[in-house]
Amino acid sequence: MRFILLFLTLFSLPLRAQEMLPEYQNLGYIDLLMEGEERRFPIVATSERSFANKYELSRENGIFKIRLAGVTPSEDGNWEFPMVSIDITTHTNEMFRSIYIDYATGYFRDDYSFRASTQEQTAVYGELVEGENGLVEFAFRGQLVHYDVDPETRVSTPQAGKAPVEISGRVSVIIPEEYRED
Repeated sequence: MRFILLFLTLFSLPLRAQEMLPEYQNLGYIDLLMEGEERRFPIVATSERSFANKYELSRENGIFKIRLAGVTPSEDGNWEFPMVSIDITTHTNEMFRSIYIDYATGYFRDDYSFRASTQEQTAVYGELVEGENGLVEFAFRGQLVHYDVDPETRVSTPQAGKAPVEISGRVSVIIPEEYRED
């Protein structure tokens, strides 16, 4: 019930929207409530690349990964940071599902990203829906932990003294057939 109320709240409030260039096909959105601010990140595809993918890790064990990235539309119609990435590992046995969320403000540099994962027990998701046409929907919530990223090694380390950031949100996307293994 809380996820439904969150979903309705997110879609009833105005969200920042900018138009992207025609070469970007809008596949769906990551709607995020972070630090009291609603943010909408389009999930897009071009003729060469999709920001929404599903691929098998082990077909015989029923393990798949769904990888999504929501971007910020730039003033020139392209995409820019911040970007939200969500990886979900699914399994036919729901006890083995996991989620990893990354909120990045830029490429690997002397900046920070925020991270949440079930491995660290800082994030959960529920009500995963997978439709016949590549539809993927779910709600999530958690705490994003601040990380420093070394630009040379790309190794992440938690920042000392920074409080976690509470987040919640909803994803609705249609993964194109050529970018999914069912």
